[in-house]
Amino acid sequence: MILAHGLGGRADLPVPTWLALFAGVLAVLVSFFALAALWTEPKLRGGQAGTPLPAGLARVVDARATRVVLQVVGVVLLALLLATAWFGTDSSATNPAATWFYVWFWVALVPLSLALGPVWRRLNPLRTLAAALRAGLRVLPLRRDGGSWRRALPDWVGYWPATVGLLAFLWLELVYGESDSPRAIAVFVTAYALVHVAAGAVFGRRWFDHGESFEVYFGLIAALSPFGRRDDGALVVRNPLDGLLTIQRSEGLTPVVLIVLGSTAFDGLTRLPLWGDVIAGSDGVMLALLGTAGLAAAIIAIAGIYTGGIWLTRPYLRKNGERAVEPYSAFAHSLVPIMIGYTVARYFSFAVFQGQAGLLLASDPFGLGWNLFGTADATIDYTVVGATMIAFVQVTGIVVGHILGVTSAHDRAIGVLRPKYVKVGQYPMLAVMVAYTATGIALVAGV
Repeated sequence: MILAHGLGGRADLPVPTWLALFAGVLAVLVSFFALAALWTEPKLRGGQAGTPLPAGLARVVDARATRVVLQVVGVVLLALLLATAWFGTDSSATNPAATWFYVWFWVALVPLSLALGPVWRRLNPLRTLAAALRAGLRVLPLRRDGGSWRRALPDWVGYWPATVGLLAFLWLELVYGESDSPRAIAVFVTAYALVHVAAGAVFGRRWFDHGESFEVYFGLIAALSPFGRRDDGALVVRNPLDGLLTIQRSEGLTPVVLIVLGSTAFDGLTRLPLWGDVIAGSDGVMLALLGTAGLAAAIIAIAGIYTGGIWLTRPYLRKNGERAVEPYSAFAHSLVPIMIGYTVARYFSFAVFQGQAGLLLASDPFGLGWNLFGTADATIDYTVVGATMIAFVQVTGIVVGHILGVTSAHDRAIGVLRPKYVKVGQYPMLAVMVAYTATGIALVAGV
């Protein structure tokens, strides 16, 4: 059983590559010009939008019992992952830890967050453990100098801890040669948990809003859910693009989105013959160095395209004496649907096939010969979905993501660009969207 991702692994698109590229780019262009003609006033209201959920349902969602149950579930799942990763076999072919971590956690929480909102925030066992440690520190004597253990998270920290942690995870997933080793996963998860539980105990809940990589990442995805909270705290059902607009208020999230997009591009690149030629004859440290350089280059390239688009947009921004608009953050929310579309393209086949192994191997998680669920001798069903369907989902995910991105960017542009230049001022970001669309489809096709 070999862990492998979906993007770039198939060149069997249901249509010729040139036609897929043409159709994808055309869909983005048509959507833009249709919006420019028909969507002439801002329609999205962000945190003020939404219809409240029924009172009974809202009470259940916000009930203390619901919160406690989810916290317990999160802690149990973390303990189970660490137990199998540390004490099971050190092979992803017989130990479910790698599948649980990369598929059931990293991939499966994407559709769950899209459907239900910030699920990981409720489940996050690191939040629970940090709160318990913080409570324990509260009853301890003060430090020798008379100060408190607790600290306020400085504003200058921003989202950089989350950004660094996300880079570390992506390096483990995409560059490290033994990324599917349960022991490697055990070391990473244990170290990651210790850092964030300690930081959460010292800095409080705000640390997880800004510093915990997975909570920040899944929070971005959850913003596109039809369920969320208005600014007044009410649980509501809303236009997902309204939820997406709330991201715009959080400066500093742009690097997180660009890093995920860049990592996706790198993952696709590593499946091309070109990358095979680059790393030919390399192993060990040299292979890791080449992978690190490739990942960094892909992120820089993706970020450079976005930065260039924003730089060309600057002259068209409104200049009315009010607080200047920070354009890099102002349009970053429009990249989130693109990020999600790339995620679908990258992981769909990986999740469908490798995801089955999480259940099959759960019958004997420690390699002791158990057969708890009667699946120890079963094998992955590779016929559950065909190659054509996989390619169709990949291309559709990319195109739909870009159309949603264009829509959210257009609504925002109306409010921040000078009225006479609303259309022409969007051309740089349109070029960014077209470039990303063509790159994503080309990687899916294995060009």
